[in-house]
Amino acid sequence: MGTFLGSGAAVYLCTGAIPIYAKITNITNTTNPNFIEWSRHMIQGYLGYGGILMTGSTGVFTKATTAGVFPYEGGDLMTSTNQTSLVAGHAVYLGWDEKDYRSDYTYGAVTEGTPINTWTNDGTTTGHFNSNLVASGYRIGVGSIIRIKENSTGLVKEASIITCAGATTTTSAYVTLSRTIGTGSITFIGGMYTLMPIALGKTTPAGLCDKEVTFNVHDEVQVFDFQMEA
Repeated sequence: MGTFLGSGAAVYLCTGAIPIYAKITNITNTTNPNFIEWSRHMIQGYLGYGGILMTGSTGVFTKATTAGVFPYEGGDLMTSTNQTSLVAGHAVYLGWDEKDYRSDYTYGAVTEGTPINTWTNDGTTTGHFNSNLVASGYRIGVGSIIRIKENSTGLVKEASIITCAGATTTTSAYVTLSRTIGTGSITFIGGMYTLMPIALGKTTPAGLCDKEVTFNVHDEVQVFDFQMEA
């Protein structure tokens, strides 16, 4: 289970294996959260491989055939020809992002040599960091998992970032967490999305190809739930 940023075009979700069940939901459209459900057993019925798509406020269900989700066996070498962008919301192939971005000066902290390593609580769940983010292309933001070793207790507590005022993270109360954590040392900050563009030169793992663009809208957040065979 995780998240990715919609591209508005076919996108490959390279999670490591072809699931037996998948559900992908657009959660940016909170009024009408479209989703698609797929099972590999649908090939045994009239639906084929595409899945069942729910769209609209009245819950209209339709079968997805040519546009839907389909098994992907992986094995593609990433080049600038097939992986045409390394920006979330534009890339074609996505894989797990487990990187710690505190000291990443391309996608994280703005000033090289000044990692994002301190959280200052400014009241309840709000606070700020000791360093700002790069001007563009940063991967820290809403949805990022953050771990903080709280000064007052010595405990490492985990939360997610639920609001972040763009690249400005040193201003008081410009960051809001999902729970209250006191001032302390940041031990980890992950990316905004669970799946991010796979780097050039890497070979893709297996997963699913999502061709359904009714809900896979550019720059809108998608939540996926895959179930693997035991």
